[in-house]
Parts: sequence; C-alpha cells; structure tokens
Amino acid sequence: MARNVSSWSSLSCLPDEMVLNCLARVPRRYYENISCVSVRLRSLVRTPELYRMRSLLHKNSIYVCFCDRENYSTDATYLWFTLRPTTATMEYQLVPLSFPSHNFMFRASTVAVDSEIYFVGGRPNPTELWILDTRSGKLRQGPIKPEFQRIASSSAVGVFDGKIHVIQDLKQDETEEQVYDLETQTWKVVGVPVPDEKADSRPNMVSSVSLEGKVYAKDFGSISVYNLRQGTRKEKLELPIDDRWVSCMCVANNVLFAFFTKYGLLWLDTKLNNVWRVVTGDVQTLHRKLYGSAMAEYYGKLAIFWRERYISTSINTTKNNNNNNKKKEEKIWSALIALNRVGDGICGTIEWSGVVATIPYICQFLHCLPLVHSLQAEVIQRGNSMLEASLASSSPLPEVVLSSCCWILPDWGTR
Repeated sequence: MARNVSSWSSLSCLPDEMVLNCLARVPRRYYENISCVSVRLRSLVRTPELYRMRSLLHKNSIYVCFCDRENYSTDATYLWFTLRPTTATMEYQLVPLSFPSHNFMFRASTVAVDSEIYFVGGRPNPTELWILDTRSGKLRQGPIKPEFQRIASSSAVGVFDGKIHVIQDLKQDETEEQVYDLETQTWKVVGVPVPDEKADSRPNMVSSVSLEGKVYAKDFGSISVYNLRQGTRKEKLELPIDDRWVSCMCVANNVLFAFFTKYGLLWLDTKLNNVWRVVTGDVQTLHRKLYGSAMAEYYGKLAIFWRERYISTSINTTKNNNNNNKKKEEKIWSALIALNRVGDGICGTIEWSGVVATIPYICQFLHCLPLVHSLQAEVIQRGNSMLEASLASSSPLPEVVLSSCCWILPDWGTR
C-alpha cells in the first residue's frame, strides 16, 4: 500500500497530458479503481481527451492477402484486403486495396513492423528484401541480404529489439541467422559461416510470430521455437500427441494462440512449462468450420477468417471443369473473439460473426498480418519524447518518476 501511495505521489508531479498518455494504455476496466486514488485522477479518467487518446492508440489494422492457387509459380494474382467496420451497421467487411502484385509475395517470409510489411527472401531471388508501405500502397526495395547456405523458399522471421531476425534450420538442431537493423537498414550475419555438410532439407516454415524474445515458426505438423535472447537457441515445443495439425496461429495480448484440427483453439501457457490449454467458451464451435483459415489480433481480440465454398448463381457455368473453377466464388467469413481471463484459464466469446468478402474460388489465404496504425506510433513517440523531457528536467526524482509511469501500466501477459 505504501508503494502505491509513493508511486501516486511522484505521478502527481507530471503534467496532465503525460498522465493521460499513461492512462490511455490502461484497460478501461481499471478506470473505476484508478478514479478512487485521487480527485485529479478521477477527473482525468472522465475527460473526453482520454478517450480521444485511446482512439489514436488503438487504431489497429489487419491486412489479408489471397493468391491464385493455379498460377502462383508463374503469373499469380494477389488480392489484398483490410478489415474495416461498416458505417451503417455493427458489421465488418474486407475492403479491397490497390496494392502491388508480385510473384515474390508467395514464397517470401513476411513480418509487419509499424505500418509496413517486409517481404524477406523467397523465389526467384532469395536475397531480396521488399517493403510495402500500407499507408501509401507503394512498394520499395530494401538492401540486398546475404544468402543462406541452403536456399529455402521461406524462413522463420521475427522482430526483436528493433531488428528483423531471419532464421533457417541446420542439422543437429543448429540454426543459421541473419539480422536486419531497422534503424541503420543494414544486414548482419550472426555466427560463423556454415559448412555445406550442415545444410538441412527440412520443411519450409509456413508462418511465424514473435513473442517475448522468441520466434514461433509453424510448418506442416510442428512448431519450432527460436530463443533470440539466448543466441537463437532452438527450443522444443511439444504439440498435443493426437492433434499435430495447426491450421493457423497468432499472438494476442502477449499470448500465443493456435487452432488445432481436433481440439480447436488452444493457448500456450508459458508459465506452466509450455503446456497447451483449451480456450473455453463458444469459440470452440468454430473450429469445425475452419476450412482454409487465418487469424490475427485486432483491438486485443482475435479476428478469425475462414473460407466457405459458394457457387454464385449469377454466373453461367460450362461443361469444362477448368472454366467452372474460374467462375466459382467463395464466401470469406470472419469472427471477432473477445478474450477474458477466467481464473487460470482463458475464455473466448464470439462477439460478432459474418461474411466479410466474396473472392474467386481459385484463391487461397496467403498472408494475414496485424499492423499498428501510424497514428498510434506517433502518439507513442510523443509520449516517449515527453518522458525524456520530463526526466531531463526532474533531476531530483528521475527514477521515481519513471517508476510511476511503469506502475500504472498493467501486466498484459497476465491480466
């Protein structure tokens, strides 16, 4: 109790705008308790400025890419969409975007940083780096990266400490790693050159996500873990014995979620020796429908997408099967899942579900990437600048002021 009083005493020295910047990052359910701390905090919690800041901080986006299943190796078509709420009703839809379409998008490993999508390697040029700015829709080429000893179609890729880490497996659980510094825009090869005899031929990584300094990479039937804090040490992650097929996975609220064929939506309890636990709630009614699925975090919730075959009655078919396939269409469904801690577990509740798009039958999910809106980055940068200025001017209590800002932020991974 004394710690809380001391923390508030030092927090009260900060200007209103800085305190609001901290409060905007706190889940709304804590506001009632915060308002009991002092008259000033109660006033700040009720001010419209706080909710304006929250709206800037939480403008997340999801970008979904579909590709032509029949011509992906030659002249594929890539369809890009972003998830948006409709203005008239409380519905959602995938809005088409005029993004560039290139063959490297199919084989490249992808990672999102702020409002940009990075395409690393792939075919036909495994040393290329391409960057898509989702704000302008423009594509630019980055620095050429070093070539791996074994040229794979895709690698595990993750972001940690301001750098993009690109990882490939070698024999005897060793790894080869290349690092791209986002600030200096330069590549670096980690470790010593890899001899030919260590080159491996394991399956290529289908997708990967980053969580707490680790990269979780999914291929067909397994998930590999690379600990970036410990020199990209490879760790073993057990999957359920009788359900090893993972249709999709993502990170939400600092928790790894994965959809399994038999058990449905599971989450990884990293505090209990990496045990997979079932997400309770009506979200489990979805997993039988997840044909060709993808998911990503959206405003602290799970946005799940899946395909449902549908033949448009407005299109005349012919006797030729190939022509029929090109005239067929599919509905793309989506569901927004609210995630809540219940005791030691997590409950998933379907808040909304419906059709968000109709696409050609020959297309399949390729990428599903959550991005931070540029306004959020601007607000965070503004808050960081204010904190630095405050620390520079408050020489008597710099560490206490810093602890005040940290005290008011919740532990997102354990809430």
